[in-house]
This record gives sequence, C-alpha cells and structure tokens, in this order.
Amino acid sequence: MNRTISFVLKFSLSVLLLLILHGEIAIPGMTIPPLGSILNPYEGVWATGLHSETDPISLEDPSLSAPVEILYDERRVPHIFAANLDDALFAQGFVEAQNRLFQMQFLAKAAAGELSAILGEKTISIDLEKRRRGMKFAAENAVQVWEKTPGFDRAQKYIDGVNRYIETLTPETMPLECRLLQFEPERWDILKSALVFKQMSQTLAGRNDDLEYTNLLRKLGKEEFDFLYPERQDVENAVIPDGTSWQFDSLVTYSQNQQSTLQEPIFKTFFPTRNPGIGSNSWGLAGTKTSTGHPIFCNDPHLSLSLPSIWFEVHIHTPEVNAYGVSFPGFPGIMIGFNEHIAWGETNVGQDVEDMFLIEWKDASRTTYLLDGKEEKATLRIEEIRVKGGQTILDTVKYTRWGPIYRTSADGRHDLAMRWLCHDAPDTEEFAVFVNAMSCKNYDEYLQATEAYISPAQNFGFACKDGDIALRVNGRFPARPPQDGRFVEYGNQSANGWLSYIPKAQLPQTRNPRRGYIASANQVSTDATYPYYFTGKFERYRNLTINSKLDSIQSASPEDMQRMQFNSYSSKAASMIRAIRTVLPEVTRQDKGKDLWGELSGWDAQYLHTSREAVLFDLFLKKCRENVWDEILQWKDEMDMKLPEDWRLIELIAKDPNHKYFDRAKTPVKESALTIIQESLVEAGRQLDSLTREGKGTWGKYRPLDIYHMMRLPAFSEMQLEVDGCPDAINATGQSFGPSWRMVVSLEDSIQAWGVYPGGQSGNPVSPYYKNMITTWKNGEYFHINLYETPESLRSRATQLVSLHPAKK
Repeated sequence: MNRTISFVLKFSLSVLLLLILHGEIAIPGMTIPPLGSILNPYEGVWATGLHSETDPISLEDPSLSAPVEILYDERRVPHIFAANLDDALFAQGFVEAQNRLFQMQFLAKAAAGELSAILGEKTISIDLEKRRRGMKFAAENAVQVWEKTPGFDRAQKYIDGVNRYIETLTPETMPLECRLLQFEPERWDILKSALVFKQMSQTLAGRNDDLEYTNLLRKLGKEEFDFLYPERQDVENAVIPDGTSWQFDSLVTYSQNQQSTLQEPIFKTFFPTRNPGIGSNSWGLAGTKTSTGHPIFCNDPHLSLSLPSIWFEVHIHTPEVNAYGVSFPGFPGIMIGFNEHIAWGETNVGQDVEDMFLIEWKDASRTTYLLDGKEEKATLRIEEIRVKGGQTILDTVKYTRWGPIYRTSADGRHDLAMRWLCHDAPDTEEFAVFVNAMSCKNYDEYLQATEAYISPAQNFGFACKDGDIALRVNGRFPARPPQDGRFVEYGNQSANGWLSYIPKAQLPQTRNPRRGYIASANQVSTDATYPYYFTGKFERYRNLTINSKLDSIQSASPEDMQRMQFNSYSSKAASMIRAIRTVLPEVTRQDKGKDLWGELSGWDAQYLHTSREAVLFDLFLKKCRENVWDEILQWKDEMDMKLPEDWRLIELIAKDPNHKYFDRAKTPVKESALTIIQESLVEAGRQLDSLTREGKGTWGKYRPLDIYHMMRLPAFSEMQLEVDGCPDAINATGQSFGPSWRMVVSLEDSIQAWGVYPGGQSGNPVSPYYKNMITTWKNGEYFHINLYETPESLRSRATQLVSLHPAKK
C-alpha cells in the first residue's frame, strides 16, 4: 500500500511537469497532451496493460509453421516452447514487444536522432549529435548487407513477432509513455534492430582520446607526455595470461609517421565525455578449482542502469535449442546465458576503433577537401529533424572518405572527420551471432558461431560441461603501428588511415589456461609480447582484485562466486593507502591530518554503503588530483584534456614523493607528496564534516545510485538507493551505473544457474514486475534459474499463457 501511495504522489508530480488538464498547450521545449484522458480510470494510467500481463492470449499468424506455447513464470520470465528456431524467434519478438515496446521504440529513435519528434525541443542537441556521428548512416550500411545474407530470414521472423504484437494494441494495452507523449508505436523493421545494435556499439566502442592526447602532447612535449600518460603499467594482469606464445608475426611492418599527427593543440572544441563506469566482469573456473569438480562461469556487465531495464530475461526451447539468458530488446537471440551444455558471456575490450582526422578544405564552402594530392567532394547528407510542437530543423552533415565531419571550427581550420569502425558495412552475418551461439555444445562450435562478430569488440568468455574454459578477444581491429590512433592525424593522406585488419585467427585467445581460470574486467588484452599494437581505454584495478582471488581460491562453490560478484573491495584505495604508508612516519609525527590518516589507514577499503571512510577517501583522492595536477588543470577551460590515470599518481607517491609535480606552481613554498597528502586530508576532512551535518556522511548517502526511467520521470525511476560498491570494485556501482545482470552458472551434469538484474521484466511502470528485482539485486541476492524441458513443468505455476498458432488456410 505504501508503495502504491508513493507511486501515485510521484506520478502526479511527474505528470504536472508534462501535462495540463484537458488541453494540448505548447510550453518551451515540450508539447503537452490532455491530462484528462491520461487519468481516466477506465482507459488511463490505472488500466494500462495490467490485464495484458495475466489474461491468456491466443493468436494466429501466417509466419508461424507450428504452434508455440509461452508460459510466464512468477517473475514474468517468458519460457518459449516452439517446434523450431524460426518460430521461437517469432515468439521472442512477440514477448519483447509485449513487455518492452516503448523501450524498443525509444532506443531506436534515440539512436537515429529522432527523439525530438516525440519529446520536443529539449532533445534537439541530442538528435544533432546522433546525426553528426552518423548513427543512422551506420545502421543503414549494416542493413544493406544483412538483408542479402542467407540467414536474414531468421531476423525477419523476430521482426514479424514484434509487429504481430503491435497489431494487437488497444487503448488499454498501449504503453503508458506512448499515451503521455501521444505517440503511436511504429512498425518494427530491420533498420530499427540495427539502430538498437549501433546504440550499444556507441556505448561500448564510440569513444576516443585523440583530441585530449594531441593537446597534451603539444602542450607538455613528448618526454613529459610519455612520462605522465604511459600506455602500460609495470605490473599488469592482461586478459590473456602472460607468457602466451604467439605463433605468427604482425602484418604491420612499418612505423608510425610522426609527421602524420597534428602538430598543434586545438582549442575550444569540447567532446562529450563518456561514462567512466562502462565495463564488465567475467570469469570462469576450471573444475580443478571448484567444489563440484565442474566449471563455473560468471558474468556481470556494467552499464548505465535504466528503467525499463537494459536486459530482458528469456528462455527459448526447441528440439535443437534449450537456452536461457538475457537479450537486448530489439535484437534477436540471447547475448549472455547458457544452455544444457555451455555458458557464455561478454566483457568490453576497450580497444580504440574511432579515430579523428583533420580535414584540409580547398574551398570557402567547405565541400571540397584534399586527399592524396587530389581534390575530393564531400557527400552532403541532409538530416531532417522533426520537432514536436516546433519547426523542422535541417542539418547538413558532410561525409568524407574518413567519415562524417563530427566537430567543426569557426574558420574551418580544425574541422575533424570521424573514422569509426561501426560505420563500415559488415561483411558477415553479424546479426545472427547471438542466435547461433544458443545451440552450441562445445567450444569449437562456439568459436564458429561467433566468428562473424565485428563490433563492439568483446571478450567472449566460455565454459562447458566437458570441462573446457576459454576466452577470445573477439571483433575487428585495425592493424596499426605503435602510437597510431592515439592522436588526431592529418586527413590529407589515405596512408594515415587503417591499411589492414588483424586476421581473425590471430586475435588473442586462451583455452584451458594452466592457472585454472579465465578472467576479464576490461583490462588490457595481452602483455607486450603480442605482435600487434593495442590502444584504447583499459581498466586498472578490478582485474587485480579478481585475479588475486581466483589465483588463491580452491573448492569454490557457486555461492562463493555470488559473494565474489558482490565484493566491494577497491584495489585502488588499498594501493593508495599503501603508497601513503611510504611517508607514514612523517605523517604520524605531524599534527596536520594525523587523526584523519589514522581513520583512513585503518579502513579495509570496502565500499559499504554504511562506510564513512569510503567518503573520506573519495574526497581525499579528488583533492589530491586537484593539488598534484594543477599544472594540467590550468588548461581545462581552454581545450579538451584529461588528467593522468590514478595509478600514475599512486606510483609517484610511492616511488618519488619529491617529484616536481607535487610542487604546486602558484605557491611560494616547495611542496612534496607529504605536503599534498596532509593538505588534501585536512580539506577532505572539512568537507566530510560538512556532509555529515547534512546527513550525507556515509557512502550510500553521499553517492546514492539513481536508476532513471528513459525519460527521467521521477515516478517511473528508482532514486537515492544506498548501495555497496564503487567503480573500482568488482561490485562496480556508481551514480547511475552498475552490474546490469549478474549471472553464475555451475556446469554440472544437471546445470545449476542463478541470475538477477536491477529492475523487472515489464516495461509498464504500474506493473508489479516493473522493478520488483531491485531489492534482491541491491542485497547481493539471486534467483535460481530453471531450464524447463516441457511446458508442463511450469504450467501449474504460470502467471500468464500465450498461445501462438499458424494462420488457418
């Protein structure tokens, strides 16, 4: 009852922001539909689709070849029983639309840069960014290939299922958000599926530091830049175990031309920042390290959390397939899951596949540019952005041989074109990878099934009942000389671009490593002996925690793995505290910061939501960054830049506490690491005292987790959650991101599996299945998962039955 009252109050506030009773009145940035129809007790919010989650459904469709039964369990997970995979994919499309239709439509429109058509002026800048990035261009290129491939019929079956559900919509079953926006769902097509896939590609592989590093290189000089921004640490735990033998040489036999990189900084061109919490954990234990004697596989991808949830749980059963896991609504197949023989999952690689090139224009209109000594005409793509309640906006995006002009300058001297792998037309049936993987029985089959995968590059983890554990760094990667891709390059020479790709057979992989486990946490893929150059953004600390635990663990149980996924220990915090102990005698003899250091040094580096020390450390580390990197921060308002990684700061404290960077430029005295530590502690202590008086002195209150609805409506969101974890912990939570699906699979004779995610299966905000799993997820608990063999195994407990039949002739 309390939850209902809370929802009503929040919903009323949300509606007041959007609506005015009985009228459609335009306000700045938004068009407001009539409130009366929304709150109508017979057709309004209170009637929205609740019966559609309980009443039996029986439909016919000519796309089906045999009857399909769908039984929903007590958490609203659909269990699909079909006579063949084509019909099962039709059913998958149907149930995803039944539960997540608005989410699917919203994601496709967001990727295409079409949100303003339903949300109004407030999203114009978002739409412009998507158009200039070429998101729809990328999806169109993919579709042109996918539609011609032999396996496309299966993708079409999924699409047919989505559209069959759309055909059943009534005013009662129309998604609530569609009513609020007066938006009628559009028919689904392969372009929308491609857009959803490209949206995930942008999230995981749509970033680069080219401009930041170019600016810093030119400001600092090569020696200082290399010192502050090295690509490798002295000690790393690569995804592929150190010492792996590579039985091939690199295709790259040339060096990077140092004159190909931009020779000056670019001012006042600020790129959007990326969420630092995007990443994942995955590991698999060989049977020699488990209590059952069988492999255990674990995966928990870290993404921006949202309501409806990113993932959708589904079970697909046919004579050839019995698979369970999570799908990405709008795209067929199971991305992370298991079947009766294997378990699989992914983590992001982090390799840079997005480069920036400076365009040399040859005319005042900036439509002709120089390439290899010849003038080339840019292709002009007119982007039409419809705005609800406003005028249509026309934006001309110029496409070069590199890609679209993504950032422009007033005089055209610093216009940058984006070369992004995801723009390329694929030459494989990439869309079928997660469908084909569902039926694999061993690693050789899984390798073959996932061979077609291109981007975003992922570490494909695997475990099997036959005892195999394996991992492949999978995707398409430019074959580069060292340093290529780190900086903005001149776009007047095609030789500055990617000349070839790493052959699939030469991608890093490991099978049954001697150490008895596979593990990936977005760290660097290999040690420096790998013949090809890798550059990108790699994680530095979660992997240390994971590998140290897996190195020592023996007789691990599935419950041990669940607890490990919920572990909130930060190797970064522990490393910083150890580094500070190098000057510990001096700190303890000084009154300045002594008590605060005593509090911090006794901390176990666990980011529990009740922890005061976690807040103190976070404040302290921020102050340390400000005080040490003042010489670099002076440029933050004039150009794109980034600070050195925290591991570099920690290493300097431990190894060179009198280094020049500890001496602040604007003070008359000479500071050292000791001075910086003391002053940063005192400043952090003052801030913590103030936060404590405000009631925000513990980690959960200082850094609560917000799980937003896609439209940021408070009534449809779950806000201010006090959770354990931090970005550097295995339990990698942040202000709006975290483990989006935790899965543990024990590959015993009869497979046992557990899973949970922070949300619910239904996309209907008034449904009991909308966010019913958040508390379980927050507490580090799991639901047991069943691979049912027959509908009868579930029928007596099913919460809804859906019967799909071939159309009668």
